[in-house]
Amino acid sequence: MVFVRFIISLLVFNLILVCHSCSEKAEDIDINLTLSYWDTMIDSNPRLVSDSLKTLDVESLNRSNRAYYNLLKTISDDKTYVDFTSDSLINSVTYYYKSHDPKNPNLIRSLAYQGIVRTRMGIMDSTVYEPLREASRLLNATSQPNPSLGYLINYFLGNINYNGRNYISANEHYQKAKDFAQLEQDSVHLFDTYLAFFWNEMKMRNIVNGKNYLDSLSAFYNLLPEKDYFIFNAQSFYYDVIGDPVTALEREKAKLSLVRSQDESIDVSRVYYNISSRYVGLQLLDSAMLYAQIALDMIKDSTYSQNYLYHMKIADIAELQGNYTLANKYRKDAFEMYVNSAQDRFDTQIAEFEKRYDLTESENEALRARQQALRVIIFALILVIVLIFILMYARKVRRVTQTKLMQAEEKMRHQEMQAEIMRKEEGKRKWLIQLYSNISDRLTFLQSEFEKLTQRYVSSQPKVYKEMQTILKNTDTDLRDINRTLSPDEETFYSYTHLIDENGILNANEKMMLMLLACDADNRQLATFMNTTVESVRVRKSQLKKKMSENNLDISLFND
Repeated sequence: MVFVRFIISLLVFNLILVCHSCSEKAEDIDINLTLSYWDTMIDSNPRLVSDSLKTLDVESLNRSNRAYYNLLKTISDDKTYVDFTSDSLINSVTYYYKSHDPKNPNLIRSLAYQGIVRTRMGIMDSTVYEPLREASRLLNATSQPNPSLGYLINYFLGNINYNGRNYISANEHYQKAKDFAQLEQDSVHLFDTYLAFFWNEMKMRNIVNGKNYLDSLSAFYNLLPEKDYFIFNAQSFYYDVIGDPVTALEREKAKLSLVRSQDESIDVSRVYYNISSRYVGLQLLDSAMLYAQIALDMIKDSTYSQNYLYHMKIADIAELQGNYTLANKYRKDAFEMYVNSAQDRFDTQIAEFEKRYDLTESENEALRARQQALRVIIFALILVIVLIFILMYARKVRRVTQTKLMQAEEKMRHQEMQAEIMRKEEGKRKWLIQLYSNISDRLTFLQSEFEKLTQRYVSSQPKVYKEMQTILKNTDTDLRDINRTLSPDEETFYSYTHLIDENGILNANEKMMLMLLACDADNRQLATFMNTTVESVRVRKSQLKKKMSENNLDISLFND
């Protein structure tokens, strides 16, 4: 009887267990169908799928549905521009499909997104390339490759080769991506491929091919509003390359009006940085400095490894403006940021290696030693760069100082030569004045004697007397006309007096008097030269001084 009860209890338990199992399987099938339905919408409405996934409790799902759930979450996160900080989720998905369901098409998708997630994280090594290459191999082995997946795999393989500067291989993968995009008739994918072609051709300096792809991109303007920003970005770069900074600047400013409307997170500080660069190309340094400062203020991610470039930009502009103090300040900040970012990047790489490859303690010690060595090398390089910069700057300062010193010495020598010439000229003028004074005195004496002789012939020789009187009259006339004969030009007048008679205020006699005063002639010498009396000279000097004062001319030549 006890045995019978035991058998019945066991049967009831098994029946309950089977019923529960069937119930769970039915629920799992329902969840799988729901996930499959969401999967059909993930390309057209990824945000809706992302929100729908949040309604499920992932911990309650079986392993198959959990893997599918995590795959959809990874894809929707990528399409809604979520920043990836870890690849552990997609790694678990790939591991499940490889180990438990290798025939499932989701294995190819998980491999593709394993590479994509690592790309989004900024990883540039073979751990990005290998899963994408394996996904490509598995896709090509299928009878009918999925065009959307084919596009995705080849597009990112092209990006990997592009970042590795293998532009020929990048072009081959982009061509395959373009073919798949045309098969699926996806205009967004086709646009992204043309954009990739453009940058690849520009990197290879194939300007003509780049222009052709730019024209193809421009044809999408207003057809895909969310892509207009990237059209302007490509146009700005192209016009800057061909030497049209004005149009390039217009395109950069057009980008600013589109930043807020982008689904993808755009770092607006980089737009301001590019605008600053375009103003530098136009030699508008004040505007360039303004936008460079705005770009620095607009930085969102203070840990971004390239932030030191913003400081270098301000330093370069300040140097072009001649503000070396400001340039040195920002260049110093740039060097410090570069050292810190290099260290952060290295630390991140070390942590990533440890997580991915489960390093042993000995390997960790080796990496720490390498890290220390790299720190020393980086510090040494930075020190060398700083020293080179200091030496170049010191050399430049010394060269400028030497040039200024040579110019000052040359100016001093020129001034000394001018002073010596002036002293010699002054001596010559004084000597000529004295010589002329002696000649004038002698002439006056001869004239007096000549007049005495003429008195003897007044009655006895009237004809001789008349001729002597004519000679005396002509001599007197010649003395009076000497000012007119020796009338100076403006250049000679200025060289003696340093006066400019722009309004023609001074006559020839007045100019001659001023030139004689500049030669330190006294009143007696002036009277002799001008064939008049000393008292008349005093009157003329007083009148001339008053006339010059009334017309705002310099009267410093009058020493009395």
